[in-house]
Amino acid sequence: MRRFHFMLNGSRLMMFPFYVAILVCVALLMVKFAMQLYVLCRDIIEIHYMDLITGVLTLVDFVLVAQMLILVAVCGFVQFIQTQEQREALGNNWLSKINFASLKLIVINSLVTIAGIEVLKAFLDDGVGNEVEMKWSVIVFLAFSLAALIYAITERLADHK
Repeated sequence: MRRFHFMLNGSRLMMFPFYVAILVCVALLMVKFAMQLYVLCRDIIEIHYMDLITGVLTLVDFVLVAQMLILVAVCGFVQFIQTQEQREALGNNWLSKINFASLKLIVINSLVTIAGIEVLKAFLDDGVGNEVEMKWSVIVFLAFSLAALIYAITERLADHK
């Protein structure tokens, strides 16, 4: 039984490379954010204001995706990698209060926001984009919004029981 317990506790460390990979993805997003910001700053004189707004919305997309990835990595690390004693040592701060229910809510809200920004960017492009792409971006936004609504209703109903 002791060996099984040791294997079970050791197996949670297999998730560690995934959390490192998530943080590498955040670093890649930071590089792409810096490149986009440089292009906006470089072309600020001759850029059209709608292109500037679209560029700023793209920067907001980068930030939202990076925040979502960081929260997934931190929550997963706290829930899977850290031991119970390490979690208790955190005390009563925000890290000790993150669980998968709150993480799901954060991820769903981030996805709805990102999809909404993509729809807004598609409409701001003045029809430059494909009509099919615009329809699909609206469908994805509505699907994420419906998923968020269903999740909020089920969480509300679960709290009342």
